[in-house]
Amino acid sequence: MKAYVIALSVAALLVLAGCNRQPSQEVNTQPATTSAPSTTVRPNEIEINKDNDTLMKPVKKPINVKLKRDFKGEHSWDIVGTDVKEIIKINRELQKEFPN
Repeated sequence: MKAYVIALSVAALLVLAGCNRQPSQEVNTQPATTSAPSTTVRPNEIEINKDNDTLMKPVKKPINVKLKRDFKGEHSWDIVGTDVKEIIKINRELQKEFPN
């Protein structure tokens, strides 16, 4: 008997909640008339805009540094990369950090 009362009250609540809904607003599906010509985009086409700045910048390749320490406590390193200026810059920084 309790289950019957609970089910009946839940059903009444759902019916009353559905009656309080406001009608949805209608959307105008007609195209607006403008003086400028409109451009249509097909769903299968993707428009891509690229900046000239991003096209001109080359991708930097990483420079690998292998730091070594011998039994005397002295440090040495191997630097591998393609950018010579960057390799020299890193070498100078390592020489300042680890003087022999």
